[in-house]
Formats: sequence, structure tokens, C-alpha cells
Amino acid sequence: MRSFVWSHVGNGLSTSAWFDTWSDIGPLNQVISPRVIANAGFNMESKFSDVYSNSSWRWPVAWRDMFPVLIQLDQMSFDSNKADKLLWRQGDQLHEFSSARAWDSVRHREMEAEWCPIVWFAQCIPRHAFLMWLIMRRKLLTQDKILNWDFSRRKNMNMMCCLLCYANHDSHSHLFFECNFSTQVWHMVRHKVGMDSAQANWEDIVAWLLVRAKSNSVFNYAARLLVAASAYLIWQERNARLFKNQLRPPEAISELIIQQVRYKLMGAKLKKCDNVRRLLGAWEIYGTELHDGSG
Repeated sequence: MRSFVWSHVGNGLSTSAWFDTWSDIGPLNQVISPRVIANAGFNMESKFSDVYSNSSWRWPVAWRDMFPVLIQLDQMSFDSNKADKLLWRQGDQLHEFSSARAWDSVRHREMEAEWCPIVWFAQCIPRHAFLMWLIMRRKLLTQDKILNWDFSRRKNMNMMCCLLCYANHDSHSHLFFECNFSTQVWHMVRHKVGMDSAQANWEDIVAWLLVRAKSNSVFNYAARLLVAASAYLIWQERNARLFKNQLRPPEAISELIIQQVRYKLMGAKLKKCDNVRRLLGAWEIYGTELHDGSG
């Protein structure tokens, strides 16, 4: 973090001459050794005011030949009527410190993924969005991943199969929604958001959503909710069978998906417009208070 902390020198009383960054050279202790500093009559506790006064440098003239980089400091000016101040340096700009600016300086940066708007969006269901993020990054601990990680276990695990359809190993592609169980669920719910043309595979569903990713239409909002809820409850059902030996039929899962999306739409802040009223009517939601939100 020290590389971002800049001492804006005024009277020099609180700035370390050797350890603080107050010029583009950086801390002078990286240039001048403690022995040289001591031989010149200074010490490691010296402040800026000890090495600069009356608009001139107090260190030996010979230092200019020994450390030519010091000549750059002749161009600097300081207001001795002001106190020293610590600032946050980001690039070539100096700013007042804030935690937001510090985070922006040190965070890892990458290009935004094109699927970001269909995973994270206003009024999403957070637990569903988190699972969608894991699916997009292929991070769920599916059977195909386990087998790839530990080749020595393949003999003991070659009887593994998808607990939803009892065929093939489960994988991201299989679970969402190529598995016979998942396909049935998807075909039962997709009509609720006009996604009848989206086939039961993840790539086709994501492609359908991406085309509409930047739209504020309430229909597209409902579609994103339904896809996320479908993935969440399919994964939940898979885990319930794996860890609890509890089984539910596709009809029960589809009813839960529709129920969760319906509850979310009932509580969402939606705009007063014909599109919203039409959507709410299709979901049999009546008497909901509408706001100046998404339409």
C-alpha cells in the first residue's frame, strides 16, 4: 500500500526525509545509504524540514555528483505555510484518501464478462444469482470434475451416474438441462416467460438471454428470474438426492420454480405500465402496488 501513499509536503515537520514518498524519485532511503546519511550529519529520523529550508537543500553539494537523481528535486516547490498532508496517489493524480479509492487502486481488473447482466441484475434473487455465477464459470463440483481431479479413483467411481436420470455422469451441460429430468422441468416452465424457442441446453438458453441482456423489459426480467430459479432448484434437487436420499418428481420442481418467481414478482418494484400489468396477469398476480421501476 505504501506505493499509493504520498506525502504532500508543506512545512516538512511531519514528513520523513528518507522513508516517505514526497517526490517521483520515491523514498530517498532507496537511493542513499544510512552510512552516507549519517556521515552528512543527518540521522534516520530526520524530517523533511531538516534537509530543506529557505528554499534550498541542506545536504552536501557532493551528493549531486554521487546521486545525480537528486538534481530532479530542484524543480520542486513547497509551501512552508501549510502543514504536511498524506494523500492517495492513483496514477499521476493525488486525491483525498477513501476506502473506495483504495479498493479501486488495488483490485484485480478484467474485461466484464458478456454474461454479467443475466447473472447480476437489479432485484435478482441473490442465492440464485450466486449459483448462476458458479455455473457460468463451470465451478460446481459435478461428477465429471471429481473424476478429472483424481484419476486414481476412476475405478471406484466408474459407477457414478446422474441421480436425476440415472444415466451418464452429471456435469454442467448435463444438469442444465440435457438430463431427461431437467429437460422435463424446463419444458414445463419455459412457456411462462415466452422462452418456448429456447431448447433444453445451457448454451441455447444463455444465447436467448444474451440477445435481450440490455433490455429493461419486465418480460426479460422475469425470464432471467426463471432461468436462475430453474438452475437453482435443479441443483438443489440433485444435492437432496445425493446427501439426503430425498426425491421429488419434475412436476414438483417446476411448481416450486414458478412459485419462487411468482413470489419475487409480487414483491418487486415494477413500473406502472401495460407491459407490467400484462405480465402480472399472466402470472395471476393481482392487487400488487406498482412503482416507477423496471417496465
